[in-house]
Amino acid sequence: MKSFFTKWGLTLSLVVITIHFLAQFLGEEYRLVEAISKAVFLPTLMMYLYVQPNVSSKPGKNLVMIGLLGSFLGDVFLISKSLFIPGMVAFMTTHIFNIIFFSKIYGLKQPKSTLLFASSFLLVSFCVFIYFQLSTAIGPLIYPILVYMALICSAALMAIHIANNKPTKIIANNFWIPGMLFFIASDAILAFNKFDWSINDPIENIGLVIMITYGLAQFLLVKGFQMYFTTK
Repeated sequence: MKSFFTKWGLTLSLVVITIHFLAQFLGEEYRLVEAISKAVFLPTLMMYLYVQPNVSSKPGKNLVMIGLLGSFLGDVFLISKSLFIPGMVAFMTTHIFNIIFFSKIYGLKQPKSTLLFASSFLLVSFCVFIYFQLSTAIGPLIYPILVYMALICSAALMAIHIANNKPTKIIANNFWIPGMLFFIASDAILAFNKFDWSINDPIENIGLVIMITYGLAQFLLVKGFQMYFTTK
C-alpha cells in the first residue's frame, strides 16, 4: 500500500477530483458521489505526502500535515451549506499552519524583496475590494471573512517571501506561490458566488471553476511540500 501511494498517490488524487468534477457537472442525481469524492480528495494527497521517503522524519512535516487536515475538515464541512462558518474556521487552520511552516524556512527577519512589498500592496487592495463589494450583502459575517482573507493573503505573502531564499526559490516560484494564488482565486469566487452571484445572477457551473482552482491549489502546494521534504 505504501509503495502504491508513493508512486500513484498524485494520480489517484487526480482521478478522485476528476470524478468530483463529473459528478458536479452531471447534477443532482450524483450529489452523493460529489460529496464522497470531495471528502476523499485531501486524504489521498495527505497519504501521498506522508509515505514519501524520509518525509516522516523531516522538521515541519507535522505543520504541513495539520494544515492539510484543516483543509480536509473544511471540505467535509462545506459539503453542507449550513456549515460554512466551521468550514471557514477549518481552512483558517490550514493557512495559519502554512504561515508557520513558511516562516520556519525563511522568517520575516530575513531580507525582503521588492516583489514582497508590491505583492503586499496588491493583496491588501484586493481585501479592500472584497470588503466594499460584499460588505452589504454579507452583513456582520464580513468581518470573520476579512480575517480569513488576511490569513490566506499572509500565507501567500510568506510563499512569495521564501522565494527570496535561494534553496527554496524554485519550489516557491513553481509550486507554492501559484498554489496560494489559486487558493485565493478559488475562495474569492466562492465568496462572490455565495453572497452575490447565486442570488442576483446565477452563473451556470460556477462550482466547477471553484473546485478546479481549489484542486490546482492543493496539487501545487502538496507537490511543493513533497519536493521540499525529499530534496532538502
